[in-house]
Amino acid sequence: MKNAMKRVLVIQSEINQYRLPFFAKLNELLRAEGIRLTVAYSDPACEDACKNDTCDVPEAFGMKIKSYWLWKGKLLYQPVLRAIAAADLIIVEQANKHVVNHVLLALCVARWKRVAFWGLGKNRQENQLGISEWYRRKTLDWASWWFAYTRSTADYLVGAGVKQKCITVVQNAVDTRGLREAVAGLTETQRSEARAHLGIGPRDPVGVYCGMLHKVKALPFLVDAARVLRAALPNFHLLVIGGGPDQPYVEQEARNYSWIHCLGPRPGNEKAPFLGIADVALQPGRVGLVILDCFAAGLPLLTTRLPNHGPEMDYLEEGVNGLVSEPAVEAFAQLALELFSDPDRLRGMQQASLASSEHYSIEAMAANVCNGVLQCMGISGAAKKTSWLNFKPAEYERDAASRTGMR
Repeated sequence: MKNAMKRVLVIQSEINQYRLPFFAKLNELLRAEGIRLTVAYSDPACEDACKNDTCDVPEAFGMKIKSYWLWKGKLLYQPVLRAIAAADLIIVEQANKHVVNHVLLALCVARWKRVAFWGLGKNRQENQLGISEWYRRKTLDWASWWFAYTRSTADYLVGAGVKQKCITVVQNAVDTRGLREAVAGLTETQRSEARAHLGIGPRDPVGVYCGMLHKVKALPFLVDAARVLRAALPNFHLLVIGGGPDQPYVEQEARNYSWIHCLGPRPGNEKAPFLGIADVALQPGRVGLVILDCFAAGLPLLTTRLPNHGPEMDYLEEGVNGLVSEPAVEAFAQLALELFSDPDRLRGMQQASLASSEHYSIEAMAANVCNGVLQCMGISGAAKKTSWLNFKPAEYERDAASRTGMR
């Protein structure tokens, strides 16, 4: 027998294109459980609009609202109080910039509303205000529930005092199935034409960067490393896919060097032909969900050891589907050069990367979140559909061994 219609409200500052398939799937799963999902969101801030990576949500489960940026863009207010009043569970990004979060936490502590945090747990940004960071840590366990991006996020939360029974590991993902099929479906003729269009020879080694063009991505580092690679491999080419505030810098470098190709934003499967002609992914700066795009294209990811990587770095198995160097240009370039110089190893890592992409999907992510919602709301019969639910830190090694065996 179905439960009476309950309401779940998810509040987002904006909706990135890669999130829409997840919310569509989550809406489908929650509807089947007699729960109505509403995703409240706004247009991106002016400085983020140039990324061209946001979209609208269908009216069936989307609610677009105005946004008011305060205190020189450090605080965001969204008028969602009426929707909050009607919701049985509110899921918000764990971020101090959201004014409504502070109201919600007070309501949650008073047990007037169920509130769940969604996010990274650990602050991976630099130059945070001391009082802001103290408050963020202080309130980690004030929410009713946590939807943690990955197992390392959950590990951090448990260490910070959040009860493990109130954590769902969502296994953060994007819909890469279409991209994987698009890359796999490229014919040799199409790959040859894509190379010829860019002036790349049939056997020239190609590295690709894919993601937002922003200072946290270390694009000058990338270009410097590419120059080192080009000196050692005279036919090396670098593809740069993405948009953002550093796009003019990349465009200028592409004008300076004919072997650097600035391709701009390529949403969805538009990037498939370019990923399909690359050999490795070069991402020396902060790594996030782009790791899944790289794996979907069968590209091992090369990066550097940094404290501000996203939790999705959990998915990188060093020496299997990726490599990590010290954060020095020469070290990073040498890592890539050694891989390019060993075709058998490169081919094996490409195959392992493609296999890794099959383990992270929006279907699994949506199922995890749906189960977490049911558990948080105390709805009986919440199925344990994946081994990630109700995780225990002691199980990490066993889970990791199991996943490695599957690969």
